[in-house]
Amino acid sequence: MPTLPPETTIIAIDPTRKGFAFAVLETPSFLVDWGMKNAPAKSGDLRRKVDNLFSRYKPSLLVVEDLAARGCRRRKRAKREIKSVEHLAEKRGVPIERVARLAVQNAFAPGRSKYEIAVKLAEIFQVLTPRLPRRRKAYTTEDARMNIFDALGFARVFEAQTSKQER
Repeated sequence: MPTLPPETTIIAIDPTRKGFAFAVLETPSFLVDWGMKNAPAKSGDLRRKVDNLFSRYKPSLLVVEDLAARGCRRRKRAKREIKSVEHLAEKRGVPIERVARLAVQNAFAPGRSKYEIAVKLAEIFQVLTPRLPRRRKAYTTEDARMNIFDALGFARVFEAQTSKQER
C-alpha cells in the first residue's frame, strides 16, 4: 500500500441501483465533494459520468470496494460496474486501491450497522450531517444517500491505513 503525499486527491465510487455515489477526499481528510449520479445500467452513462469526475478532479487514486474480500455481497451488475470503473481508471493512469466493506465496518462501528458507520462519518465530516438518512426499518429499503457514506468510508479507511503505515 503506497504512502500518500499531502494534498493527494482520492475519489471513491460506490455503484447504486440507479447509478453511483462518489466522494472526493483531499489528504489529509478534507472532503472536497460528494454526491450521487444517475446512470441507468443499460444507458452506458456510468463510464461517461465517472470519466467527467476524473476530468474535473484529476484524482491521484481511485478507491472502490474489494470484490474479492470475505463478506462481499455485491450482485453481478454492481461487480461489472466496479470493474468498468477500474478499467477506466487504468486507461487514465489512475492507480486503484480496493477496500473491503468489513474493513470499513471494523474501522468505524465494529459489529454494528451501516447506519452507525454513517453516523461516525457524519461526526468526522459535519457538512454531511444534513445528508444523514434516517435509521432504516427492517421492512424498508435502504436510503440511496447511504451510498455516499459507503464511498466515503472506503476512501477514509484507505487514507487511515496509509497514514498508519507512514508512522
